[in-house]
Amino acid sequence: MHFDDFSYQSWLYVLGQKRSDSYVLLEHSVKKAVHFGLPYLASLGIQSLVQQRAFAGKTANKLMDALKDSDLLHWKHSLSELIDISIAQKTAIWRLYGRSTMALQQAQMLLSMNSLESLNAGVQQNNTESFAVALCHLAELHAEQVRSSNGIFLPQGCFAAASEVLKHLKERFPPNSQHAQLWMLCDQKIQFDRAMNDGKYHLADSLVAGITALNSMEGVYRKAVVLQAQNQMSEAHKLLQKLLIHCQKMKNTEMVISVLLSVAELYWRSSSPTIALPVLLQALALSKEYRLQYLASETVLNLAFAQLILGIPEQALSLLHMAIEPILADGAVLDKGRAMFLVAKCQVASAASYDPPKKAEALEAAIENLNEAKSYFSKVDCKEQIRDVVYFQARLYHTLGKTQERNRCAMLFRQLHQELPSHGVPLINHL
Repeated sequence: MHFDDFSYQSWLYVLGQKRSDSYVLLEHSVKKAVHFGLPYLASLGIQSLVQQRAFAGKTANKLMDALKDSDLLHWKHSLSELIDISIAQKTAIWRLYGRSTMALQQAQMLLSMNSLESLNAGVQQNNTESFAVALCHLAELHAEQVRSSNGIFLPQGCFAAASEVLKHLKERFPPNSQHAQLWMLCDQKIQFDRAMNDGKYHLADSLVAGITALNSMEGVYRKAVVLQAQNQMSEAHKLLQKLLIHCQKMKNTEMVISVLLSVAELYWRSSSPTIALPVLLQALALSKEYRLQYLASETVLNLAFAQLILGIPEQALSLLHMAIEPILADGAVLDKGRAMFLVAKCQVASAASYDPPKKAEALEAAIENLNEAKSYFSKVDCKEQIRDVVYFQARLYHTLGKTQERNRCAMLFRQLHQELPSHGVPLINHL
């Protein structure tokens, strides 16, 4: 059993057949294994089928039903290794579909089972690949969600929690051990995200080489992200176009959608939102077809922002109402902040034609949403986004005649702006 390149949007590798008839062959092999009483092979076949069906966009309930049949074989024949693999696979499936709470539950279930077995039977610690994958998922879930096991926000932030999990991974899987590359990639990606959140693009760029060595496709994508943040649009576009062709050839749908979103962002940041719209619609169609809720929600955010730029904030606000619930329920904390920030922008733009009393009420509502956005950004220490929020709040307070609040926000903006130069990007143009 071997796990392929681990990322927050992929999971277990079981059988690497790329042939068009691999689904039929796998289904036939499962039937044969059951017929000849070979539960181990039957279970592996079922798990391979589940992976293929997930990438084909099948619904989660059908995949879980298939894994339930596999689990019956595991428990009946005491196949403890395959029980672990099944739970790790469920963790990854829920992450693939954007259900972070369910993914967190599955990852912690595997850890709890291992702890109980070690305590009750004196079993040596679990150093299997499935356990490493589950721990990596857990680290990334904390880095995205900032939540503990009971759903309470962690007081010291997401990266501190993720660091604790990674510390345990490094101890359990030393650098030269078989599965060390899993946590190495996970660690590099979390460091990259933290550097980007802090606006330290040169630090993020220095991490690209390490990510590329572990996963070339991921490395190229993140290089393009850094170039884009540094306003090197032409270079970023060239990389993204090459990566898009490669991902389409490899049928890596998740990365295709991520690249399409980055390409669309290049367009609207270059004042070409109309060109971005068909790209975003293509990304949305793929997200819906393959039931990738997380990417679908992110695409809707970008579509709403494009509509805001085009001067139709009412339609953008209506579109946001479709996406806000899944984002607030299962989205990463950074995306929750971006969603609330965008809602506030649309509220302000829509209020431009209101009469004074109604306009003041709309601006007050926008300020409340900005406070919520700022709270989310603070949890991931995203100073660049906080800076943009307080700038926007200062302008709204000025319009409302609230001088004290305006000055407080202006002072905070000035402090953050000195720490984080704008890199030539007009403020408040970020999604």
